[in-house]
Amino acid sequence: MRPARMNKIRAVILDEKVDPVIRQLHESGLVELYDLSAKLEDPEWNALMTPAPSAEYGRNVASLTIKVSRLLDLFSSVSEGEKAGLSGVLNPKVPAKKKLSFSSSEEIISNVENVLESVEGEVSEPAKKLAELENRKTILETLKDSVKYLSGFDLDLKFLGEGSYTYVVSGLVSQEDISELESSLEEATEGYVEIVKGNPVNKSEKEQKIPVIVATLKQCADVVGAELRKSGFERLDIANVEGTPSEIFNDTEKELLSIETETKAILENLNALSKKWTDEVLVLHEVLEIEKERAEAYSMTGKTDRTHLIEAWTPKKHVKKVQEIIESASEGYAVVEVSEPDEPVEKIPVMLDNAKSVKPFEMLTEMYAPPKYNEIDPTMMIMPGFLIFYGIMLTDAVYGLLLTLAGLVLWKRMGKVSSGAYNLGYILTLSGLSTVFFGILTGGYLGDFMYQFLGMDIYTTGFALVNPLGESTYISAAKPLLSLGGIDVNNGPMAILLFSIVAGIIHLFIGLTVGLKESLANGSVLDAFLNQGMWILLILAIVATVVTGNMMIAGGAVIAVIVLCMIKGFMNGGILDALLGAMDITGFLGNVLSYARLLALCLATGGLAMAVNIMAKLLGDAVPVIGILIAVVMLVFGHSFNFVMNGLGSFIHSLRLHYVEFFGQYYEGGGKKFSPFKAKREYTSN
Repeated sequence: MRPARMNKIRAVILDEKVDPVIRQLHESGLVELYDLSAKLEDPEWNALMTPAPSAEYGRNVASLTIKVSRLLDLFSSVSEGEKAGLSGVLNPKVPAKKKLSFSSSEEIISNVENVLESVEGEVSEPAKKLAELENRKTILETLKDSVKYLSGFDLDLKFLGEGSYTYVVSGLVSQEDISELESSLEEATEGYVEIVKGNPVNKSEKEQKIPVIVATLKQCADVVGAELRKSGFERLDIANVEGTPSEIFNDTEKELLSIETETKAILENLNALSKKWTDEVLVLHEVLEIEKERAEAYSMTGKTDRTHLIEAWTPKKHVKKVQEIIESASEGYAVVEVSEPDEPVEKIPVMLDNAKSVKPFEMLTEMYAPPKYNEIDPTMMIMPGFLIFYGIMLTDAVYGLLLTLAGLVLWKRMGKVSSGAYNLGYILTLSGLSTVFFGILTGGYLGDFMYQFLGMDIYTTGFALVNPLGESTYISAAKPLLSLGGIDVNNGPMAILLFSIVAGIIHLFIGLTVGLKESLANGSVLDAFLNQGMWILLILAIVATVVTGNMMIAGGAVIAVIVLCMIKGFMNGGILDALLGAMDITGFLGNVLSYARLLALCLATGGLAMAVNIMAKLLGDAVPVIGILIAVVMLVFGHSFNFVMNGLGSFIHSLRLHYVEFFGQYYEGGGKKFSPFKAKREYTSN
């Protein structure tokens, strides 16, 4: 399947009718606006029209958005204590949408201003008082921190600062510097200084300082200040207060308690106002953001004296609908032209268009890179391969069940408000079901839990087809699955390895076939043969060898491919590249063997689960009384670790097999994702 085919819409619209057209297109979400700014720099285009500015109402919208954002910040700050909890996170509430119907920016701005006036009428006064209290609290806390160091002084602090004839300052000096400071001040002021020292105080665990009050003549203030700075004097921020340090400290504590009580009352009031108005303000914010997008959309158009030119991309299946929207919104005062893409494929937007059951897997395609406009969309091919590989690598039915439940929570609960959670949840749910299926086939139920704790060997009862760590009823030395080249596939690891290699060959064959078809469609027969065709022939030769048992077929194919690789290298860069080209076959074999990671991760999951079970059983048997409890804890934490780590590893390695081995055969990516001009509505509906 290819991305949706695109058309370009070009519409010339009368000035008076542009706004309703932009509004209707924005609501439909069917187009991606084309920015004409670069095109209008061309002299030929510039002679016909000029770039249009953003809509004038955008300034009012921006101003109102700032006011609304401040209100939301205020409401958020006073509601910090209200937590949604785990239930709220796992099952978020979908906000009820308010139905609005506005036909112009003037109506919207008027409505926003009216609502804001009502909200601010109730909120502004307590918010202003709260800000004043917080500012006063900061001042008092700073004063309190300062005067506590002067608690040993019996001095009215109103005398601090500059007087008519004196200069008095308080601060902290380290014990090592106090003697030197006294000497330097005596010398600098010619004895016109008085230094009163208090008891040493610990400003921190490693720092002890002495509080001092320095008094001198006003004319000596500058030289005293200079000497204090040299000694590392830390001035205490005390000003405009009266009373002794202990009096001020006590008064400050009382006022802080009063402020705390008053602040609590105001916060309760604001919290109530937040509950009353938050939903309404969120509606305003959303409406303004939508208007902002519409105002900025004008800057992507071109303008003449009486008209605007709009260009946009739209999927071909929506062309008729878009034409109807433009003609209806403009009341016929528009000329619409539809054309095929006239841009390089890298610039044509790409919209993936898969069935609903496959669509969430588009997330995996886009994690690598969206396809180019002329490329095939690999999403449909990713889905089955990813699920099969994931199930084989995790391969434990209990882990699969846990993964399915986690996926369902993401998909059905958190997915209600997040498209990313919806997609990931859907993928994990199907991956979990795949893991359950392969877990049942391989007898994986928390590893060998049944054998260790219930004494039941599931592999001898016939309830498991394959034993990843040994023999089973169906595959054993007595009952080999098959023989290949004298090698018996007579145990689980060999069977899974064989399956992995066969699955890898089939996976690569599909990718090579798609790549061959794409290359032929682009008219490059030689490239198609040298890049994909010869590897397809090699795979077919290997299959023929397995069927017939004639090793000459595979041997001849390998020699032929090596020769072709050398010819390809010589064509690209000469003799040296020809010699290096012979190594391409090892790269292809490396791609095939890379699928052996299916076995590696399958063994890792089962092996670690087995280790957890053995350790838990040993602890339960060895430790008296509480051994069972310790064993249960070991089982819970051990299997949780194994589930998370190998679940993540299976996800990553399943993607790697697609991104590196599979995509390397036919897919490049690098397309520009279709970005619809669409009103994002969470709290409103139109």
